[in-house]
This record gives sequence, C-alpha cells and structure tokens, in this order.
Amino acid sequence: MSDKRLTDKQLLGEQGIALIGLTVARLGFVWRPTSVHDAGIDGEIEIRDPSSGAMSGLLMKVQSKAVSAFDKDTETSFEYTVDKRDLEYWLEHNVPVILCVSRPAFQEVYWQPVRETNGLLRPRRFKFDKTKDRLDDSAAGKLIEYVRQGAPGARGFAQLKTERLLSNILPVRTLPERLYLAQTPFTSYKEVSEALKGTDLTIEYSLRNKQILTVRDLTDPRYAFLCDRGTVEEFPVEQWAQSIDPDAQRDFVRLLNQCLRQMLRVSKARIRHVEGTYYFPSNEKNTSYSFGYHAGKKATTREVVKALINKREKHVMGFRHSAIWAQFARYDGQWYLEITPTYRFTDPGGINQSRLHPDWLTGIKRLEKNGSIRGQLVMWEELLVGESDMFAQGYPFLGFARLLSFDIDRGVDDGAWAPHDEEHDESNHELVSQLFERL
Repeated sequence: MSDKRLTDKQLLGEQGIALIGLTVARLGFVWRPTSVHDAGIDGEIEIRDPSSGAMSGLLMKVQSKAVSAFDKDTETSFEYTVDKRDLEYWLEHNVPVILCVSRPAFQEVYWQPVRETNGLLRPRRFKFDKTKDRLDDSAAGKLIEYVRQGAPGARGFAQLKTERLLSNILPVRTLPERLYLAQTPFTSYKEVSEALKGTDLTIEYSLRNKQILTVRDLTDPRYAFLCDRGTVEEFPVEQWAQSIDPDAQRDFVRLLNQCLRQMLRVSKARIRHVEGTYYFPSNEKNTSYSFGYHAGKKATTREVVKALINKREKHVMGFRHSAIWAQFARYDGQWYLEITPTYRFTDPGGINQSRLHPDWLTGIKRLEKNGSIRGQLVMWEELLVGESDMFAQGYPFLGFARLLSFDIDRGVDDGAWAPHDEEHDESNHELVSQLFERL
C-alpha cells in the first residue's frame, strides 16, 4: 500500500471550498478557486448581474475555513479565531477580503469582511450571527455593497427583485364643482381678513385686480359685504383647473392652498399653517401628545408634539411639532399635492418658532432613518385621505386619493448599505436627546 495520505482535515477543507463555490453560483456570481500558490487566500468572487449576465469587474478575495464544529456555538451565533499572520496578510490586500467559515456536514457557510466597513481593524476573534452572516440568497446585496465600497469610483447595480416604491405625491380626487367670481372693494388679503373679523363666515378665495375668486356661493346674502352681488359670475371649476393662462393657474393654486388650510383646520387634528408649513399645534395643557391613526389595517399612534426637556436643568427648552411642506402641481391635466415631512420647533410657549429651530431641524434630519420618514408620510396620508367619520360631514371642496406607489423589478438591499431603523431607534432617540440638551 502506498505511503501517500490525504487527511480528513484536507478533505474537510475541500468540502468547505466546494460549498462556497456552490453557494456563490446560486447567487449568480462567479467563483474562482485559487489553484496554485495558496498562501492564505482560497479564491475570489466576481460580482455578476444575474439578470443580464454582465460582469462587473468588482472582485473580492475569499479565505475559507471549514470546521466540523463551531466554537462557542449557540442557536444564534458562534465564534472563530484566526491566526495573527493570516489576518495581517488579508489586511495587506488592495481588494476586499472576506472570511468564510463553514460546517460542510450541515451545509452551512457564513461570511464576514476582514476589515470593518469604517476602516478600523478587526480583532482576531470573529463572532458570527447565524442569521445576518449566512452566505445565502440574502447575502447578495451585502456582498455587492461591500465590494463596491472597497473599490473607489466603482458602480454597483440594482438586483433583480420586486420592490414597491412609495412616492410623496397625493392625487387630488375632489375639487369644487363651481367657482364664483365677483368685483370687490378690497385690494389686499389683509383688508378681507379685517372685514371677516367678528363674523362666523369661512371663505377660501383668491384676490386679484379687485376681483375675488372663491369656492363659496357669492350670491348668498351673507357674503354681500365682500362683493358687488350684481357682478357675480359662476363657472365650472375646469375653466381654472385646466387653464393654460399663468395668471389663472396662480389664482387656482392660491385657491387650492386656502382650501387645504381650511380642510386641515377643521380636521380632527386641527392642523395649523405657518409660512407654507402645516403642523400639529400645541394642546391646551402645552404638553407632549400623540396622534392615533390607521396604517393600513393596523391602528397605531405617533408622538406629534414633543416637549424638549433639558435633562440637567429639568426645564422645557421648546417643542417639536410634526409638520409637512405641501405644494400643488399639475401634470398631464391632473392635480397633485406633494408633501414633504419635516418639523417645526417652537419656544417654551409652544406657539412662536424657536430661535434654535434651524439647528434643531438640521440635527434631527441628520439622524432620521428611512423608516421614521416613511412612518410620518403614512400618518399624513391617513390624515389627508382617511375616510370621513360617518357622523361628520367631510370637507366638500377638496379631497385626495392615496399616495402614488410604483412596482419595479429592480431594487437594492437596504440592509446592505444602511442599518435597519429598528436596530438604531433607541440610540437615535438618545442622540436626539443629547442634541437638544447641548443646544
């Protein structure tokens, strides 16, 4: 019998490399094992677009470590300690390097980058999460992003996956049926506001050249003090809504904005308007409070006014109010409302804008994640679109359909380039608290 021997350890190593190759092929990428001069690198992965077959030129080196049993193995994690010389060698590469630890008997393989994404050096002991670090279909986006970050100037590509994009655009579903135009003695919005004081009348209007345009019926005797009733003309709304005349378009947008203000003012949230921003106002007690609504079929709440407390001094520095910027636009004959979630910061009185508003707004925008912004968007959608109470009459002159959404066949793995919002909510809240405390 020959003296040549092939050890179980060598066979295990080959099984681990084969498992990596099979898994990489299932991802649609290319696996090239190192056939000669293996000094600590067992192969390389080249990123390929599975949908088109296009090769990207984005490469990463792979070190395979196959074991029969994991160290410090639990249901959710295990550890692996690498040789110091191996780690130093991997870190000297000018392309990204990943460590793959496998347990071939159970068809398991896991991966981690040998260098932290922030550029810091890793310790020799790697701790693997059996869910997040598994080399399977869920790893594709993370691998793409990791190798792209390691190659300055390189472009990645969107993965072939179904994804729904939610826009911040609400189609206008309801417009007033008729508009009324008449001569008026007033020349400014301030004059009209003064004339309305002491009355219980509501009028949404546009004013130009001593003419008032409104959704309210100006033949009603109650509006006689605002116009010359003998000059009242009635028009179908389409005459303004579909006009190509710039002045008529501006008049109609002013009218829509006034309708929106009134619609939100009489809503259950009693939304206020200041300088283009619509926001939840302070309550009578001037305290924090939440707004309840339905996100799909699920009832939920969101804190819409928050008292900002200085933890050291224990006093109220001001209030943060959930808000939106809103703007009407017409595309292909259809009117839409674009809404952008934001915040309004007020002083301790809860009414006037705080002098620290710009700093606080910049700080919270820097810390917010996608989930938080999407949650705000859905809340405002529900407020603007939500079905009217069966015992209350809805606002008759303006209404909206649900936010436009789009299904696409390409997408990116959010978890590959941005942390999950829920993982960082707690730390973000702490950072926001510290931000307000410092200011």
